[in-house]
Amino acid sequence: MTTNKAKALFVVIYPMLVILIAAGSIWGLAFSGAAMAWAGALLTVLPFIGLYIRATKSGSLARTSHRLPVLSAITLLGGAIAVYGYVMAGPETWLPLVAAVVGVGGFFLFDFWYSSFGRTISEALSVGSTLPDFAARDLDGNIVRASGMRGRPALYMFYRGNWCPFCMAQVREIMERYREIADLGAEIVLISPQTTELTQRVAEMFHVPCHFWVDDGLEAATQLGLRHDSGVPPGPLARRYGSDTVLPTVIITDENGSILFTDQTDNYRVRPDPAVFLRVLQSHGFRPSA
Repeated sequence: MTTNKAKALFVVIYPMLVILIAAGSIWGLAFSGAAMAWAGALLTVLPFIGLYIRATKSGSLARTSHRLPVLSAITLLGGAIAVYGYVMAGPETWLPLVAAVVGVGGFFLFDFWYSSFGRTISEALSVGSTLPDFAARDLDGNIVRASGMRGRPALYMFYRGNWCPFCMAQVREIMERYREIADLGAEIVLISPQTTELTQRVAEMFHVPCHFWVDDGLEAATQLGLRHDSGVPPGPLARRYGSDTVLPTVIITDENGSILFTDQTDNYRVRPDPAVFLRVLQSHGFRPSA
């Protein structure tokens, strides 16, 4: 099994274990004689539950810290409480201890292993080089090319799809700063491998006059070195979006197609703030029109 497939399987199994541990811990708190150990087990999964709810329900979590130090500390505290409860109550409380070990181990796998792509930086997107002339489709089905954006600076964002809450939050942030970016003369191009229908929903969600492109078959992503095989969790999401996707990437070019900036994040939770894009454009002499 490849690493990507293992990660895709992990992100399906781990949330189910979190739910099982949370439900079992609540039951244990209510009905068992090992309340402290079960409280510790519950605490090991609460950080992930909180992060998941914040990312999926608020729609505004575009980034986290790289290593989640506060959530990691809470998870470890839960593990320590579970161990203490086990020592105090005796060997018969082994079940909450096992639950806590799974909770701690799962969270650190999520933080240190799953969240990182292990990507190789694309040499095709080196700052100072010319952006390769990749092709995609617009929402009308027309073939569009990167070379067609020459004459103005451009901000290209490759995002995984509507299923990724961090991608959608990043899209939302860029849309909220659209006027500031456009005032510097830059075009915004959002590119995803998802279907035209799903991309159309994004366009209708924001009603901002930027470019929405569809990367059929991940041809542009493959050309640019941004393809992420088995990057979509298996099950309903993979059936709807396909199992392969794109590595989240932002590229800024000048009016000649020369690359001024790239963000090739290696952690799906770590994304640049749009203020970074504004500073890049301003530092290269782009100013609002008089």
